[in-house]
Amino acid sequence: MLFLIIFIVLILILFIPIPLKFKAHYSKDRYYIKFYNINLISNDGGILNKFLNRKEKTTKKKNKEKTKSKDIKKDTNINSKKKNFELNYKLLIKNIYFRLSRNKFKPSIKFKSDTIYSLGDASRTTIFLGVFYNINPILLYIFSTIFKVKVLDNDFKPIFKDKILFEITISSIITFNLAQIIYMGIIIYKCTFDDSIIKK
Repeated sequence: MLFLIIFIVLILILFIPIPLKFKAHYSKDRYYIKFYNINLISNDGGILNKFLNRKEKTTKKKNKEKTKSKDIKKDTNINSKKKNFELNYKLLIKNIYFRLSRNKFKPSIKFKSDTIYSLGDASRTTIFLGVFYNINPILLYIFSTIFKVKVLDNDFKPIFKDKILFEITISSIITFNLAQIIYMGIIIYKCTFDDSIIKK
């Protein structure tokens, strides 16, 4: 009975869908990237900005303490490791793309964006409306490599004013489960250590 309960719990952990919500905005006066309602990066702060600022301060202190001789030794060690194990990165990327694009066990994505723009001239603004809408099939092609695209909705609103204006707001929900991530990780691992990709 206990084994059955543990088995059911493991199955639930592996296959329960986990939604990740992201929202981003960019304009002349403001920008931000949010994870749910958590401010990751923005013009007035954000968690990642604070973390990166702290990291820069600590790395500067560490760099001052390092000697030139240690840096030279590290460089020689890195070069020797690179000689023993090198990858054909072009072939690796092609291989990963080929296998992931044919993977039927993909996470799903819902992607929406609203763009307001003006190019300072009515004719140019109108011409670029068609150019912007041609982005949709390109995004669909890119997203389809990794995700099952459930929603792809990009709205472009031209503003006919005698000034340059660009504002964009993006919202997306990526839904996945642990089994999908593990499976995709196995695909990438197999591609990385394929004998045809490793340079000898």
